[in-house]
Amino acid sequence: MRAADQPLLHGYSMRDLDHVTRYTIAADRWHLAGADDRYAAVHHAIVEHLLTTPERPTRRDLVNVGLHASNAHVADEMHHHGWDRRDMQAGRGALPGFQRFWQTRGHLPWDETLIERYALAQIWPHLTDLQQQAIEALAATGDHQAAADALGLHLPAFSARLRLARRAVLGLWHEHETPRPLPRDKRVRTKTGTWNGRRLLTEADLDKLRQRRTEGATYAQLAAETGYSAGALCNLLRGKRRPVAERTAA
Repeated sequence: MRAADQPLLHGYSMRDLDHVTRYTIAADRWHLAGADDRYAAVHHAIVEHLLTTPERPTRRDLVNVGLHASNAHVADEMHHHGWDRRDMQAGRGALPGFQRFWQTRGHLPWDETLIERYALAQIWPHLTDLQQQAIEALAATGDHQAAADALGLHLPAFSARLRLARRAVLGLWHEHETPRPLPRDKRVRTKTGTWNGRRLLTEADLDKLRQRRTEGATYAQLAAETGYSAGALCNLLRGKRRPVAERTAA
């Protein structure tokens, strides 16, 4: 007799447990979580049940234990990836709590927020007037071209000034250390109105999408049409993210 066929727990062999687990995975009808992860969750639950139950369970009992474990695993995965079980058509990232945590500001711990504000107050006086103006203009407008216009600069000149300001901030922030590389500012993309071939949405576009929502269109449908994720669209339509300026969209 092969090792896999040797009776182990209440007369069930490893091969029996594998068969029950695979049957459960085929019957659970879930497609939102990987089959390998579901297999591991179901198999673990079945083995744990066999180790703790005083009487020999039937195969039906084991399948029920496995289905419960699979449902719990998928529910946990859905929660972590932002699926709203009340509106599955909205897609991944649509759960309000998920959006509040990942796609809005204000989730830095209080002590890190205090340190950042204190550090900025120390760094700010060491920047030149031109560097301070560049940072303030971008903070006020949220757009590179608009900030350049506010300062009466061509975009390349503004970008060079802002780059020097950021390097100065990083150098002071990481004093006596090597500053990390400057990340690309996502707001740069707003000056063209497109990103990776996708046309960015304007306020007029959002008004049309809001009307579509009132007519019954789902976030998933609108996401497929616009190229945005359902979560990003939800934030835009609720005013949690700003659209691209009208003059840059074409």
